[in-house]
Amino acid sequence: MRPPTVPGNAETGAQTSDAHPFLADPALRPLWQSVAAALDRNGLDWRGRLALPALPAEGRRRLGVMVERPVPAGRRALPLTDVAAAVERLTGTGLVEALTALGYAPRGRHEAALVRREESRRRRAALDMAVETHLAALPRPDRDTGSATGWATGWRDAAWSDGLFAGRAPDEVAALVRTVAAVLAHTGSGLSRGEIAARECGDAHALDSSTRLTALVTRALVARDGPAGERAAWERAGIPLDLVSAPVLTWALPLLGDSAAALAARAMTAAGLPVHLTVLALRAAPIAVVAGTPVLVVENPRLVEAAARRRLPAAVLCTGGNPATAPSEAIARLRASGAQLRYHGDFDAAGLAMTARARAAGCTPFHMSAADYTAALAAARAENVDLPRDSAPAPPTPWDPDLATAFDDTRAIVHEERVMDEVLTAHGGTFPR
Repeated sequence: MRPPTVPGNAETGAQTSDAHPFLADPALRPLWQSVAAALDRNGLDWRGRLALPALPAEGRRRLGVMVERPVPAGRRALPLTDVAAAVERLTGTGLVEALTALGYAPRGRHEAALVRREESRRRRAALDMAVETHLAALPRPDRDTGSATGWATGWRDAAWSDGLFAGRAPDEVAALVRTVAAVLAHTGSGLSRGEIAARECGDAHALDSSTRLTALVTRALVARDGPAGERAAWERAGIPLDLVSAPVLTWALPLLGDSAAALAARAMTAAGLPVHLTVLALRAAPIAVVAGTPVLVVENPRLVEAAARRRLPAAVLCTGGNPATAPSEAIARLRASGAQLRYHGDFDAAGLAMTARARAAGCTPFHMSAADYTAALAAARAENVDLPRDSAPAPPTPWDPDLATAFDDTRAIVHEERVMDEVLTAHGGTFPR
């Protein structure tokens, strides 16, 4: 039997551009929705087999009229080319244009996804190239030679996964990495973040905590130098937030000369009080002591407080954990003047790592041996004190390899405050072991 022809004007109007009323019948709505969804899913040029939606009898009749053959209720799919050809024949326009006129415009999601994928590919290529060009050649600050590739690629991958380069054009990505490298090049310069921001970005607030650039630099510092909070990571790299807000806490530093810092230190010591020295003060005039002067460098400020309260006749300087710019600068200047720098910290994995770094900065570990550690454990047992345990293993302890072994045997943490009486007494009356 011959398939039905398109009805005349009595049903649809003219059979050219006025045929839209025939296509716009509510019975065909599920069809147009399925066609638009298929084009969004597969692409606007897709012409594969279209899974037919549930159509009422009138909808199947009209579809049969369009494709010029019956579409029985059991038919599950049709070539989309047949539907597209019928639409073009009835409307004189393409399938996408007709769907738009009918109110079912495809959104081009497939094409948009391809564009996004290509943009992402170009963005990642720009990132890889920028890291290789600007970061991989930077040496770590604690090494004379060596590539930054290891930490830089880890930083790159983590920042990418966390979306810190999302929505940026490839040239913007390259510029961000280039600026990160420029900021890292100021490691140890002592310039404040605001100064570096003004120099490298032209905006003194470009490295404020709220910016994406600051997040990227902070992550780079942590990847390069080890875990730390934002401010601590920058301070550790010798890039202070400013030159006054993170001073070094000291007791009884016998500074030579008549600089403001020396006069203040002597006056505060006479009053039985510690003194804070800012980076600005440390740079205002050289600080120095008589060569051979013992200076105890400690991790925790409680030891400085205790030294002041007992008016310990020996100098103490506190790093406050990983040393920031002010303590690092004070240690370097005291070492240059010939001070005998001694270091004591916590007996835990982080404290042992800090001791190693202090040793590399010119300090001698003081009461930080395996014998000191085991004696502290024995004292805790005698006092029936249950010490906390460290989940991290000991780092290398080259000044006493047995210390790492002893620590790993128990992982028991001995905080500096538990042994401060012994440490301060030894510092006040003897030379280091």
